[in-house]
Amino acid sequence: MNIFRILSSNDGSINEPNVSSFLAYLLDPNEDHGISSFLLQAFLNSILAIDNDFLKKIQFGGKITDLSKYSGYSINIKPELTVNIESKKKRRDIDIVLEIIEDKTKEILYSICLENKITDLSISKNDSQLEDELIGLEAYYNEMGVQPEIYVIYLTPSPSYIALQSFERLQYKRKCHLFWNKHDNSVFNLLLEIFNEENKGLIDPINNQSSYLIKSFLSFINTDFKSYVQEKKEKFEKKNYGKPVIDILNDFADTLSFNDIYDLSEIKIGFSAFVKNFSGADLKGNTRLAHIYTAIVNEKNRIHYNVNKPDDNRKNIFYYTDKSRKFVKRFKLENYLDVEIYFNDEGEIKHINSEELRIKNLE
Repeated sequence: MNIFRILSSNDGSINEPNVSSFLAYLLDPNEDHGISSFLLQAFLNSILAIDNDFLKKIQFGGKITDLSKYSGYSINIKPELTVNIESKKKRRDIDIVLEIIEDKTKEILYSICLENKITDLSISKNDSQLEDELIGLEAYYNEMGVQPEIYVIYLTPSPSYIALQSFERLQYKRKCHLFWNKHDNSVFNLLLEIFNEENKGLIDPINNQSSYLIKSFLSFINTDFKSYVQEKKEKFEKKNYGKPVIDILNDFADTLSFNDIYDLSEIKIGFSAFVKNFSGADLKGNTRLAHIYTAIVNEKNRIHYNVNKPDDNRKNIFYYTDKSRKFVKRFKLENYLDVEIYFNDEGEIKHINSEELRIKNLE
């Protein structure tokens, strides 16, 4: 039994704030997780690997010093810190801000700004999120009258093209790109190493409850944060149709013109025939309907099928051409359309105009 995958199974996904909250818990040496400051120190040693002149005030022997309780340093975790970007008249929520404070002087030596992404779908290549958060955090400390050295950690699922592109957009020296999995410099490997050190007797034993919880989290990371419901659905689709049905729908859409208007009933028939030809299997009617609803950007019912962001290109395939909802065209954001795009934002129905989204992605 994996508590993370069970809790995420209500809607087939788990949101990033939940994962960020658990990560903040593991990074805080004051909590009762049983791993002291080991994960925190491993995170900060990843920053040292970039430049050993970083974090000089908390180094010992070329590594991050002990940051556990009574070490002479205090750790202050601020999850979901809201900062203001006055120049853009907007706000940003930073997933985790981690402050390292010297007990003797009460000085905030360092502030670590950690932005977490658990899927590539939540990454926009042209988004200025990291820059905005850095500007906002600097302003936040200026208002407080303090000037800690600020570092930015960008945590993404893997070193994918879009993740690397988003990270490189931030022109700032004190930054570090970490990954959840599929890389040597990953949270998955850092946690595994803590268990390896425990097995070798190099650290104190981790209590059974914490060990079980963290191992469940490792398993959850290893499935790319998929719930039992989502994983079961994908396995079923791959077994029956050769690959996820939404990907087959994209292949089918690639056979259609962006200029033509299609009768929705013809799309349904054509898609079923395409799946049959591709996999040899008959596409079930409810499966076909669910994926077509998912793929039509101005269909309100798509929010029930894990469309959690407006610029999900994998799922933004068609749009209704009129209020009858009987005709569709292929959707492409760059085509200067005036279409409302519906998505699920933490259980709320949200929508954004396609032109507004297009301009936002260019900023």
